[in-house]
Amino acid sequence: MTTGRIIRVLCLLLLLPSSVRAEDQQQSELLLQRIQFSDTARESGSAAIPFSIASPVLHASFQATSFAPPATSTRLKDLVPDSERPQTKGVGANSTWLKGQLTAEGEVANNATNDAGLASRIDQRDDGAKRMVRMALTGTNGPVRYGINYRSAGKAFFNSPDQTVREMWAEWGLGIAKLRSSSGQTWNNVDLEPNRARIQQDVSRIGIALAKPAWPELSLTYARSALASSYTPAGMTAQRSQSNSMEAALAYTGLTWNARLSSSYILTNDEMRGGAQSTTFAQTLIAAYRPLNTLTLAPTLSYRSETQSWSGAKIQTPMASVSLLYKQSQRLLLSAMGGYTSTKSSDGLIETESIVGRGMFAFHLNPIYGHPTTLSLEASYTNTTNRTVAGVDTEDLSGLVRILVAAL
Repeated sequence: MTTGRIIRVLCLLLLLPSSVRAEDQQQSELLLQRIQFSDTARESGSAAIPFSIASPVLHASFQATSFAPPATSTRLKDLVPDSERPQTKGVGANSTWLKGQLTAEGEVANNATNDAGLASRIDQRDDGAKRMVRMALTGTNGPVRYGINYRSAGKAFFNSPDQTVREMWAEWGLGIAKLRSSSGQTWNNVDLEPNRARIQQDVSRIGIALAKPAWPELSLTYARSALASSYTPAGMTAQRSQSNSMEAALAYTGLTWNARLSSSYILTNDEMRGGAQSTTFAQTLIAAYRPLNTLTLAPTLSYRSETQSWSGAKIQTPMASVSLLYKQSQRLLLSAMGGYTSTKSSDGLIETESIVGRGMFAFHLNPIYGHPTTLSLEASYTNTTNRTVAGVDTEDLSGLVRILVAAL
């Protein structure tokens, strides 16, 4: 299906309510009269709405969308100019009817550049491997909210590639309690390439949250998932496993600080190993403290322990990090972060450590030809040590001076 056909189907889905009443036949002329255009839209994330339709029956809007994958490397020397980063561009649509009780969303996007950031050739922009389609429907009826989500991206798409996700969910508000359940599927190999298997995961969740103003929020969540491979080529090992998890969390938001403490238990059964089990315990503390309106400190602590029944090994992973953000004014910004991660197994086969740090000083200069201009000084440090495998240790220290001139 070409991109043009997908967009036409998307428009029909969003503009046609589930039922049409005879008394609304006169609304067609009103819809045409209410079409609004805006020539000030810009493609920056979810851009301003360049096209919208409004009537007493429904409201529909269309907008340009764009996405640039975030940098995955912590080394500044691996960064490239924004103009050379891979990008996607598309069109999104949103419509509501029944006085806002039903909302439909949709988006179609393609890679706008190749891996090197160069504009794609026109004859390559209809390649399904470089396209993403997303649709969602959300309804509200008193204390009940419900919806369905669907997203599918080709293997060459720059944002969450080679993945299809579909989900149904419902949420009930019962005073201070909120009950939510969901069920969905995720799979890869969307094009069913014969040289690799498709891995599908089915996940069902149910959770309850208790929240009262000025009180901490308590939540409990249970999830069950099943993972299985299909269309497995000859000579490749099939995969099949099940897992059950339970998480309890306590969160609080105050005037100058907020924190969330969570603890989870995960039991996984590998059916291809005769039901061999792995048991995982994980604890995480995330907090943010704002002693001043211009200063924010955000520490994170976590500890994960996994025990494997087939080997008897216990793998422990502690992690700690802290970030700082200081905004002295609209012209001066200072940020820094540091983190430590260690992974060690009781059988001595795994023992690694990682230390990362990064800082930035940014200053907004006077506009250049009317465009906002920012000067930033950035530095980063990465040190990775592997005590079980020789010759793979890495250490990197880098700095960067960046001048950004951009139109609003």
